[in-house]
Amino acid sequence: MSEEARNSSEKDVLSDLFAGNHPRGDVIFAGTHCGSSHHQGRVDLPSQQQGMLHVLQSGTMRVLFDGREKTILDRPGVVLFGCPVPHDIETPTGGAAMVCANLDFPGIGLSPAKLGLPEYLVLPFDELPGLEAITDQLFSESQGGQPGQRTAINLLVDLLLLMVLRHCQAKNLVRPGILAAMRDPRIARVVGELHQRPGENWSVERQAEIAGMSRASFAARFRDLLGTSPGDFLQTIRLDLAFGLLRDGKRLQAVAGQVGYRSTTALARAIQQRHKVSPRELHADSSAENSAFQSAV
Repeated sequence: MSEEARNSSEKDVLSDLFAGNHPRGDVIFAGTHCGSSHHQGRVDLPSQQQGMLHVLQSGTMRVLFDGREKTILDRPGVVLFGCPVPHDIETPTGGAAMVCANLDFPGIGLSPAKLGLPEYLVLPFDELPGLEAITDQLFSESQGGQPGQRTAINLLVDLLLLMVLRHCQAKNLVRPGILAAMRDPRIARVVGELHQRPGENWSVERQAEIAGMSRASFAARFRDLLGTSPGDFLQTIRLDLAFGLLRDGKRLQAVAGQVGYRSTTALARAIQQRHKVSPRELHADSSAENSAFQSAV
């Protein structure tokens, strides 16, 4: 690998990973929150693709799980959920200025678990400097009623989430996963390469060479940061990509070559084992959706 290519791959791996389909916010409440409200996962999205973000501008917010108080946010900040844990939000009678948003993570590649997000995290804004412009605009939009208000609020939540993820990565507030891997440029370089070219012949020796490490040191460091072996991580990327391509109507034989499988039988078996659905069923679902769309048009 040339030095130019190596430097390029190190510039911004997270942006490369988010380029295709980044996490998105869907605001469900914006304004003055009074009393209690219950929040839980959506029924139309797999639980592993969900999260939630509560943004407090003023007032006090209590978060309760099963009716038991777990945490209090008594100054402006955010509560980030990396999974759809049922919980209640309580605010004083006088109310609190809040924005609450569901977070939808891509079904392929960047789930909260793969990123390494904690179950939940409380972050006052005084621990996240530089967010004033985003949060001021967010709450200004929530009170305005301008055309495109909902879209503007959702885009601001997307940006706020990225800033929060960046902070979690920098302060090591994450579990093993992709964000943790970003702390080591050598491992981040490999993670980026595997996502960009999953169909190539990626032996552990080749990955270690790209990282500039010995095979043993690379494998140990990779597992420490990502919580899995280089081989298992690569297989996850390949199977998730294959699942998405098949769901979009691609043929199994073409998909197998694209994700580095020589045998269509082996790929079909692996997809069935990981995603609990066969390529034939995925293709049939895709064909049915296309037929329904054509009929509607």
